[in-house]
Amino acid sequence: MRLALYTFWLLPIPVLAAMVVVMYRRKQHLSFPTFWAFLCFECARLAIEFICKLISYKAYFYAYWVANFLSVILILLLLRTVFVSFLEKYPTLDAVRRLGFEFVVSVIWFTALALNLGFMSAQAWPQRITRMELILSFTQVGVFIFVLITTLILGIRWKSAYCGIAAGLGLMGVADLIVYTGLSWVESLFQPAVIGSWIETVAYDFAIATFAFYFLPAPVKETVSTDLRPELLEWAESMKGAVRK
Repeated sequence: MRLALYTFWLLPIPVLAAMVVVMYRRKQHLSFPTFWAFLCFECARLAIEFICKLISYKAYFYAYWVANFLSVILILLLLRTVFVSFLEKYPTLDAVRRLGFEFVVSVIWFTALALNLGFMSAQAWPQRITRMELILSFTQVGVFIFVLITTLILGIRWKSAYCGIAAGLGLMGVADLIVYTGLSWVESLFQPAVIGSWIETVAYDFAIATFAFYFLPAPVKETVSTDLRPELLEWAESMKGAVRK
């Protein structure tokens, strides 16, 4: 069982390395700098954590929590990039994109920071980072739902790279929510920690496979119509007024 878990744990490393090299050769690291940095970090993180686990539990403990903290920051930046970039081709929705959605995400992030640094001052840093990851998971799922609804309304095809990024992050967020919230209610299960590790590992592998599906094949230039239906224009104007108030 442990050997199988280690196999799934290390499986994404060659895929991540391939994506890093392919994106660099295609100059996509200039178009998606935050996502490329995220891939580089995840590739190094998996290798370092596995080596530290072989060395000692103490080394793995510090490597795991430091990596988790840095991962939270990177994913927050990546989520912001998805929010800002997804509607760039729609100038009519520019005010909504810059003010409305970023305001909502900022409220979520500052709330998470307040909960961890203020109300949870008595808890250790690992517990704070875990709570930050939980709130981040809600944000990841929220961004995926936003992208899903937006593609349906605006008719954006799922060939968009940002759709793939949102789908992968959303999958990881759903897995985290299941582990953090679901398993706490079923502590009577046999080895709930092992079950949680399997859920997160398999979901992570599928998320990396989703990224690879979008970024390893040759990119296809997609033409997107920037014309909005009249009802969407009215909605955009009403949202502008609501945001400015």
